[in-house]
Amino acid sequence: MLDPTKSESETKGPSAPLQVHGVLVRVFRTGVLIVGESGIGKSECALDLVSKGHKLVADDVVAITSGSNGLLLGTAPALTTELLEIRGLGVINVRTLFGDLALNKESAIDLCVELRRKVEVERIGDVMDVYELGGYRVPKFVLPVSPGRNLSTLIETAVRLFRQLENGVNASDMLTQRHDAILNSVT
Repeated sequence: MLDPTKSESETKGPSAPLQVHGVLVRVFRTGVLIVGESGIGKSECALDLVSKGHKLVADDVVAITSGSNGLLLGTAPALTTELLEIRGLGVINVRTLFGDLALNKESAIDLCVELRRKVEVERIGDVMDVYELGGYRVPKFVLPVSPGRNLSTLIETAVRLFRQLENGVNASDMLTQRHDAILNSVT
């Protein structure tokens, strides 16, 4: 998503590949860049998503360029293509464990999900944030990481929510409207 506050020359994106520490997966035909501090669970989350039928693009390092259509494109560097590093299991080859359909060579980056420890997040209202990337502004959700949270299911839900918001459907707005209607009927 281009930043309307920047000039055309500032929003063309990276001319040479920009490298970002993170994981890129395709979830419901949506490119999701997962970022967060080292050891927070990005790769394990990607493994869980792949086991649910989604596609790995890159693990650990995502090489990002701008496509001809104005979108950011992410790929894996040649060194790590098809590979996923899981603490305790080592390096695994996704193609040999899950098959060809578990991989995508590249993907547009449509959404960013940042995993954070102990963070206060907005519970109701506008929970969407922005991730600055090579002159682009990518919509971002911040997900708190804690024991027992199913991050892959939360990321699948974030993608569905992102698509709903793009189509003008906002459950927080619905709640606010219902609440206002109740308050107005009492007064």
